[in-house]
Amino acid sequence: MTQHGLSAAIDAIAPFYDLDLEGYEDDVSLYVALSEEYPGPILELGCGTGRVASRLARAGAAVTGVDLSPAMLEVARGGPGGDRVHWLEADMRDLDLSQRFALVLVPLGGLQHLETVADVVATFEVIARHLASGGVAVVDVEAPRPEDFEAGPQPVLEHWTRPWRGGLVTKWVSTSGAPSLGLREVTWHFDHQPADGPLRRQSVLFTMRTFTLAELELAARLAGLEAVAVHGDYDGAPYDDGAQRLVVTFAQAEAGFQP
Repeated sequence: MTQHGLSAAIDAIAPFYDLDLEGYEDDVSLYVALSEEYPGPILELGCGTGRVASRLARAGAAVTGVDLSPAMLEVARGGPGGDRVHWLEADMRDLDLSQRFALVLVPLGGLQHLETVADVVATFEVIARHLASGGVAVVDVEAPRPEDFEAGPQPVLEHWTRPWRGGLVTKWVSTSGAPSLGLREVTWHFDHQPADGPLRRQSVLFTMRTFTLAELELAARLAGLEAVAVHGDYDGAPYDDGAQRLVVTFAQAEAGFQP
């Protein structure tokens, strides 16, 4: 998917994004703790509607939030703490702010929107370019699951139904796997039933990459970074075959390392 295509897809779901993640704060305490351990400016790539960036800003950090979607950033600016964050519409694959950050974050699967190996390496180069000496970067993606390696379309599943603006919204998800490429086509349907009026459906199709730990480590090494911690959740559990998340902390590679 092109940059314009991905941005348009994300724009389409911006009104429902916070509803989709309603009450989800599992990872926020980790990033707040890291902001205290690594004081200094923070860069978040793929910040969306500001769920993490705004929370860090409210905790006192100087945060720059970058996202490809203008609609997502519009929501972020109007949210709690949105006036405390420097929001920037830009592509994480070629960003150059001429600034270093104590903490660089790519939360909640943001990296999985990168379709090609070149895109992944380019983004790690961006992370390395912006990471201060002694700082760390954290990348959080879904841990690989057996269904990620099943070819072809999977059944449509209802994820939730929630109240919204006086009516109801139901989210449906379907996927179609291309395991030979490490990719899945994902379709989200948001069915909005207002209190008065007909049902309306907003659908969006995008591609998600499945990452193994080895792929992340290799891409990072090509950019001059190394993995210094690997966990299977946000509380520091070991990463193993039962993990739901793959949370990797990176730092600048030791002096003398040659990718």
